[in-house]
Amino acid sequence: AGGSSDGVGGAARFSRPATVAVSPDGSTLLVCTTWALRQVCVAAPPPPPSFAPLVVPPSTLVADLKKTRGDASLPHGPVTFLVGNEEERIEHVSKNLLCVRSEYYGKMFGIGM
Repeated sequence: AGGSSDGVGGAARFSRPATVAVSPDGSTLLVCTTWALRQVCVAAPPPPPSFAPLVVPPSTLVADLKKTRGDASLPHGPVTFLVGNEEERIEHVSKNLLCVRSEYYGKMFGIGM
């Protein structure tokens, strides 16, 4: 099959192979063609090592919501986020809740942004 692309096994494509080299562990071929050097993974990479389970701390949402009531030092008003390449709008996010729950936003809105 023609074409030119790196890949695993049969998904790799190259035309006119001139030289082939094998990696020391035998998992990868390097194929030199007239115009390119292609990499072919002979075997899928090993699975990632297993890690200890994540420990999720208890939620502080209720306590943080209580902090937003009656604190005149917190900024008021909504914020709109534009997320991703499609710029999806997430509207009506509370500035004061962002400040209480995030050190980053607390500093950002604390300087009047």
